[in-house]
Amino acid sequence: MRLVGRPIPRVEDARILRGRATYLDDIEPPGTLHAGFVRSPYPHARVLRVDMSDALSDPRVIAGYTSLPGPPMAPGGKVRFQGEAVAMLVAVDRYALADALERVVVDYEPLPHVVDPAKALEEGAPLLHEENGSNVAHTARYGSPDAAGAAAPRVLEGELRVQRVVPAAMEPRGVVAAYDGHTLTVWSSTQVPYDVRKEVAGALGLPLSRVRAVQPDVGGAFGSKLIVYPEEVWVAAAAYLLGRPVKWVATRSEDFRATTHGRDMGLAFRVGFDGSGRVRSLWGRITCDVGAYHWGEGLSDIAARMLTGPYDIREAGVEVVDVYTNKTPLGAYRGAGRPEATFFVERIMDMVADELGLDPVEVRRANLVRGLPYTNPFGMTYDTGDYTGTLEAALSRLGYYELLRWADEEWARGRLVGVGLSIYVEVTTFGFETAIVRAEPDGSFTVVTGTTPHGQGVATGIAQIVADELEVPLESVRVVWGDTALVQDGIGTMGSRSITAGGSAALLAARRLREGLKAAAEQLLGSPVQYSGGRFWGPNGEAQIGDVVRAIYRGRASGPLEAYEVYNARSTYPFGVHVAVVEVDPETGHVRPVLYRSYDDAGEIVNPLLAEGQIHGGVLQGVGQALYEEAVYDGEGNLITANLALYGVPTFAEAPRYEVRFAERPHRSEHPTGTKGVGEIGAIAATPAVVRAVEHAVRRVRPGARATSTPLTPEKVWMMLRP
Repeated sequence: MRLVGRPIPRVEDARILRGRATYLDDIEPPGTLHAGFVRSPYPHARVLRVDMSDALSDPRVIAGYTSLPGPPMAPGGKVRFQGEAVAMLVAVDRYALADALERVVVDYEPLPHVVDPAKALEEGAPLLHEENGSNVAHTARYGSPDAAGAAAPRVLEGELRVQRVVPAAMEPRGVVAAYDGHTLTVWSSTQVPYDVRKEVAGALGLPLSRVRAVQPDVGGAFGSKLIVYPEEVWVAAAAYLLGRPVKWVATRSEDFRATTHGRDMGLAFRVGFDGSGRVRSLWGRITCDVGAYHWGEGLSDIAARMLTGPYDIREAGVEVVDVYTNKTPLGAYRGAGRPEATFFVERIMDMVADELGLDPVEVRRANLVRGLPYTNPFGMTYDTGDYTGTLEAALSRLGYYELLRWADEEWARGRLVGVGLSIYVEVTTFGFETAIVRAEPDGSFTVVTGTTPHGQGVATGIAQIVADELEVPLESVRVVWGDTALVQDGIGTMGSRSITAGGSAALLAARRLREGLKAAAEQLLGSPVQYSGGRFWGPNGEAQIGDVVRAIYRGRASGPLEAYEVYNARSTYPFGVHVAVVEVDPETGHVRPVLYRSYDDAGEIVNPLLAEGQIHGGVLQGVGQALYEEAVYDGEGNLITANLALYGVPTFAEAPRYEVRFAERPHRSEHPTGTKGVGEIGAIAATPAVVRAVEHAVRRVRPGARATSTPLTPEKVWMMLRP
């Protein structure tokens, strides 16, 4: 029976749920030393002096550093965000380390700071990088910014804002490094072990052959672990210099300050449209607060290039301005530019509908792309699909109009219920990916994937793909990843690319191995053979695939025992329709997510159970962005939401009831797997749907109320309900 398409439980779960997983903090080689960092309490200051003499007088403290190979600590002699490292200590245990860190004396000269991107662009604003001459980190223009909005019967202008959020993975970042005199091994809670290996080798001047990077089990990342952080290089350098294992694990508050944040974009827009709701032109200016360093390069560009979403808006232009501020650097967070673009364009579609008094669905229907492939005004070519057909199917299967009628009935009973809809298209998959499929002596198979999963269930999906291609039981396929000693290069898990790029590489490697084993079977049996169900047969007899493998191992036949594949992937574009239902408490402004329904065309669905789980998780993060989460800085540059007691991560108690559906006849991508990616869909589509649902509910009390920024906290909703 074909495995692809079946809701098979994750093969990873037995180990994880029984406590047999190995996370970074579980790794502690004999003789491990512990590292920690002195971090700036100021958002902007010159570092005048670092005195570690008192700390180093403690015999339990092994070393102290203000510089190491790799990125500089306090670059240019100053710190640019609260939590930036100025020194590193290494001690015999965590207790000695904690004591020693408090004994380091740092003399700072506080400098003027700026946390508002608008003020950072003003003349005379404090400069974070003097050599840059301004706080502008990056600018770009896409489409026709000057012409957009020139001629349309109706014009609407406004501003929209998506707040800064903290990825808040369950497991904070950490790294362990050990040097045995020849090989420097670096274990890191990362999404990119290949990049860690390259950065460490480059910083220390070592050949790649002497550096091994290992990704253990990772307790969440959501994009925040896909860059190589300075701490990873510094800890590896300390282990190399000291000749002893060194370990660092961030505290929760340290992780909140020193790990990249997400989102934080604003859009000033002008949209031109006619009386039917057809959008004739769209101009936008995206301002992105990138924080102290430009680590999140490209995020605003992705948002800009996807700004028109699934709509056929031919005259469009976008300007991008990335701005330095004295905040934690911005980085990728689940969706990385696509959630922001989708929020912006879906809010604009709702506003156009409201201005004309039209059904928001009718406005969307009037503007949807018809006929794919389609290249949007910013050069993004949407591959396959039927957007209008998917909308009609979704309206029926999700019961959108029935939910609106139900909301009316509930209002008559005194409940403030709202319904919101969003449509999205997103871009997934890029670059190359690698895979090795190896036949083991017992007839089982090992797949080494260049992807680096960290909770997605990718190993199960790839095992299904390979088992189908080899026509062997799922139990005979083992998938491993995350160790550069097993596969030397790859990109990793991000951008909803693992099954599409990594799965395609594994499928093609399995296909190549199967053909090689077929040639070996023909040698063994002395005749042409056919293959199915795990056995080769021909006029001279038959042989199980395991028999052929053993014959090669024992020299009775010649043939490959493994196949290596590098697959170059193109981008692909999932799309769909999501509907959210919320209940609003008019006395407190509290919003309770009630129901969430989704209908997605993500190409071939390898495992519906895994795909549904990805939708659930992404939706809850989108709900968190819509209602609860925000990284808040005060006027002094302090991150005041610096831990889980103060930052509103949604839990199962805030989760709506999910009803997830996928297209019955999906539009396959051009990749061998036919997939398009599902990992970020929920986070992309949920926020605008939830915001519209809140708006719909509030308008029963206050017609004309409009939400232009997130999160819709109880205070903000309470104010929306008041004249």
